[in-house]
Amino acid sequence: MVSWPRVFSVFGICFICLSTASAESASGQLYVKSIEGRAAFSADQGNWFPLEAGMVLGKGALLRTEAGSSADVILKASGTALRLVPNTLLEVAKLEKEIAGEEIITETRLNLKSGGLIGSQRKLNKLSTFAITIPGGTVSIRGTEYRVQADGAVSCLTGEVWVDYDSTKGGGLVKLGVPAGFSFDPATKHLAAIQSALLANPGPDFSAVRQNEQSFKKDTAPTVMKLAQKISPTHGDNGVGNGQDPAPPGNPPPNDGPGTGPGNPGNKGHGK
Repeated sequence: MVSWPRVFSVFGICFICLSTASAESASGQLYVKSIEGRAAFSADQGNWFPLEAGMVLGKGALLRTEAGSSADVILKASGTALRLVPNTLLEVAKLEKEIAGEEIITETRLNLKSGGLIGSQRKLNKLSTFAITIPGGTVSIRGTEYRVQADGAVSCLTGEVWVDYDSTKGGGLVKLGVPAGFSFDPATKHLAAIQSALLANPGPDFSAVRQNEQSFKKDTAPTVMKLAQKISPTHGDNGVGNGQDPAPPGNPPPNDGPGTGPGNPGNKGHGK
């Protein structure tokens, strides 16, 4: 387990990644869950440093994985779990959240410059947005499991994603829904069904993302109210025939006078 937030220092420059925010609105954070192999990040899009588990990055950061490497990150505010596959370059373009009553409204935009992302997205509320920009288009996510590649290929395992792509026919951007079990081919601009074997067993990358997404599940267990003290069978709540005890607030007619007890009830409704 890692501890968030983490304050780290590189070459004498201290990055305090978890910034102080107002109670109503603030920039979101991207948490680095784990690293396999080698990865790097840049906070100023110029200087690169090793990316490590436990780091917290904000808007404007660049993340890069090398060949044979991957990085698992989560965006807690929007309920997003992502895996950067090998040879991926990702920019965190927008990472905003705002608290409005009991709702958390998030606006997230990631620029996928190369490589690919595998994601699991908790269902967003109506006012929140999550978009992945790729060369030649944009992928909109609301609540689904998906894979997006920088070459424009998009696969949807559950839920539905939307692809805005350039029609290349002078008609501007075309919006296309990609339902569960289908992939979008950027070459043909058509949908194709995903093989059932791949849907049933999508592989270890999706399994890892699903496991990370479990941390966003809300506790739906019913609330259990516990009594402050136990009630004795012979010293109860002024009930009929349960023994002598003080009357509750409100001064009701006594049920438990002297000599009453189990099997020998007191007041049977005739008391004033």
